[in-house]
Formats: sequence, structure tokens, C-alpha cells
Amino acid sequence: MNFPGTMHRPSGWTRFREWVLVWVCGSMLGALAADAVIGSYNAGISPIKPALFTLASVFMCITVSLFNKPRLCLATLGIALLPAVRFFDAAVLRRFDSSFQDQIAMDLARMLLVLIAIIAVLSTEKWEKTALWAAVCAMLLTTGSEIYEMLGFATFTSIPGRYAGFNSHPNFPPVLLCEMLGIVFALSKNFRFNCLMIAVAVPGVALTYGRSGMAVLALLCGAYVLLNLRKNFGFIMLVASIALPLLGVGMAVLQSRTEQGVMKDKNTADRLDAIYNLDFDKLKSPERVKDLSDAWEAVQEKPLFGHGTGISGTLYAPHNEYVSIWLEMGIPGLTLFVGTWLWLIIRSVLTGGKAGYLLFALLAYSPVGQGRLEVPHFSLAMVAAACILWPKRYGFTLRSLKNAEAAPSPFSLASPATGKHSA
Repeated sequence: MNFPGTMHRPSGWTRFREWVLVWVCGSMLGALAADAVIGSYNAGISPIKPALFTLASVFMCITVSLFNKPRLCLATLGIALLPAVRFFDAAVLRRFDSSFQDQIAMDLARMLLVLIAIIAVLSTEKWEKTALWAAVCAMLLTTGSEIYEMLGFATFTSIPGRYAGFNSHPNFPPVLLCEMLGIVFALSKNFRFNCLMIAVAVPGVALTYGRSGMAVLALLCGAYVLLNLRKNFGFIMLVASIALPLLGVGMAVLQSRTEQGVMKDKNTADRLDAIYNLDFDKLKSPERVKDLSDAWEAVQEKPLFGHGTGISGTLYAPHNEYVSIWLEMGIPGLTLFVGTWLWLIIRSVLTGGKAGYLLFALLAYSPVGQGRLEVPHFSLAMVAAACILWPKRYGFTLRSLKNAEAAPSPFSLASPATGKHSA
């Protein structure tokens, strides 16, 4: 019995299941987002097979979520629509067939399972804390693995001279770090903590020598700092007095890393020079322009329904999400993809800019990247954005026939704050 004015204290079981949800499931999602198990296994560091870890994580996340009384955010079903259609196209329709198609279908099935697990976890009452920890965990693992690689303890990267960490390709860490930073900005109101996470992201992006990655990170963090300048002026000035000299030292270290004895790595040197001097001619990549042109010609061959899921990344690499989707799924797929973005953007505008930093991080890489629908960090960021923008939750309840007339609908609206049912 609770007396008026007293607060109900959660039971030991409640605290335990919430602890497992936040820290265990959040860590699993963070490790999946950072490709920590895949990267460490491929480098010979970890004996854990990635497929087993994925299945164990999915099972754990869904099971723990069920014990935490999940209430579905219906908007997340819209996020899952395009991945489900792509899996059906690759596994059942098989409009594009190659020797890699079975592997492509398996990868898409894996991602669909991970997406379901993310939706389950983010349907619980403690989803904000769990998503925040998952994002922080992914950032720490990504930047940490790059520093570990830079120190010479392991080799993860597929491109010599550029560090990639667990992600194996140096183009992925900047995308992941900006998306996770967008989640942090959306869910954490602690400006100093958020600045700390910026400090985690900067070396992680810089070590990849990524041109678009540094540009997006600078815009994202610059906007966040400027919009919070008035409230945190003294703290920002203090941080700037420390950070600017450290940035100078960091740039010098990166510059020295382009030297290999008396030889110079022209690729990394040109990338660093383009970033440092804002040389827009060097920021452009002739190889990517050629790849995009080839993919666009393929799009024109079958513009209506595309060539089939799997052709982008196998025969073509447009480095453009819109062209990639159009190449695979034609006008219907492109419409669904663009429609999802418009749906999120309009909702953000109508709610006063909610999840604005996160949406910017997600959208900024669409014209310069591809394949994000097949990586866990993109799914985590998209589901988090949907949950932030549509806080209403719905729980499905089974009712007896005697109560059927009294309850016209099996769905009941759950308050995001209290989790209690309302009429």
C-alpha cells in the first residue's frame, strides 16, 4: 500500500531487468553498430564467430525486451518497410542473380533480424537510456579500435595508410560516428557530456582521412556548439583554449603519418591537404565521379523497376544512396526511400526541430555514400529518430469475449512518460 505523497520504489526484479536492458542489450547493440565482433574476428583477435554473436544478441534483446513490457512505436514499422522489401527482392524474386546472391540475401536477413531487435529494445520504457548507451558504446569502440590500429597493435583497414578500426573500410567510421553523435545530441541534455563525445568523435573521423566525413562532422558539431554558445559561453571558451592547440598537434601527427620513410603516401597526403586547406578541387574524387556515371548509365537501362537488389555494390558502386536504390529497385524503391526521408523531416519541422541533428547526420551522407541500409548503425539511428519524433506507444492486449463489447479496439494508447493505459 502506498501512502499519499510517497513514491513507489521499483522491486528488485524490476531494477534487474531494466539494468540488463540498458547495459547488456545496449552494449550488444553498440557492438553490433560498431562491427566490433566482425572486425576483431577478421583480425584474428576474437574467437567469437560474428553470426553466432548476432543471433545471440537478437535473441537476448528480444527476450529481455519482452520482460520489460514493450509498447510499439508504430512509426518504426515504416522504417522497417524498405529493408523488408529489399530482402524479399533479393531472397525470393532474385531479379539480379550472381554467385554472391545467396550471401547478399543472408546479409539482408541478418540486418532484418538486427532491425527487429533494435525495434524491440527501443519499444521499452527505458529505450532512451538504452539507445544513448548503445550510441556511446559504438563511438568508444570505433574510435578506440582506430587508435589501437594506429599504434600498430592490429590491422583492420582494407586501404593502407588510412585507419578504419573494426569497420574495416575507412569510409564507414565517419558515418557511424556522426550518426551516433546525432543520437547523443537528441537524447542527452548535458552539454558538457555531449562535448566529451565530440572529443571522442574527432580523432575517430580524422584517422580515416575522410574528406566528406570531416566536412559533415565540422558542420554537425559547429551548429551544435553555436546554438548552445550563449548558455555555455565560459565553458566553450575554456574548451576552445584547450582544444585548438590539441587540434594543431593532431594535424601535425596526421601529416607525419603520411610520410613512410623517404616515401610519401600521396593518397592520404592529398586528402589531408584538401581538409586542412579546404581545397575543394582535391575534395572531389575523380574515381567516384566515374563510378557514379557508370551506375547512372545502368539506371537508364531499367529506370522503372531497376535491376534487382544486390547489383549495387556487386557490379556498380555509385557512392550515392539515391542512385543505388534506383539502380536496384527502380522508381518504387526510390519513392519509398525518399518518402521515408520526407516523412521524418516534415515531422521534425512540425515538432520544433526534434531530432534535427540526427536527421542531418543521416541525410548528409546519402549523396556521398551507399550500403547504409545493410549496416546496424544506420538502423539504430533511424529507429531512434522515429521513436524520438513519435513518442506515442501502443500495446497489444488480448481480451476475453465477455469484455469484447466494452473494449471496441484491441489497441490501447500508452503514455510515453508513465506507460499507463489511457482511454
